[in-house]
Amino acid sequence: MTNTAWTESNNKLEKTFKFNDYNEVVAFTNQVMQIAIVQDHHPEIHVHYNFVKVRITDYEKGTVSEKCRRFVGEVDKVL
Repeated sequence: MTNTAWTESNNKLEKTFKFNDYNEVVAFTNQVMQIAIVQDHHPEIHVHYNFVKVRITDYEKGTVSEKCRRFVGEVDKVL
């Protein structure tokens, strides 16, 4: 599995995670969704055969917030 760094653009944090196969994609996506549920902070998740793109923003503030940074920190721990 390889991934890019988190980037900030258009008031969102975004990162692409690349995997060997769809089974790894599904397992990772499920873990990200559990983080979102626990933190009550819900990202955009784009799922493809061998990669997942995650985007997060604080819709209440209209920009990236500390809540977003906590979320991405937990996502990075999944790896």
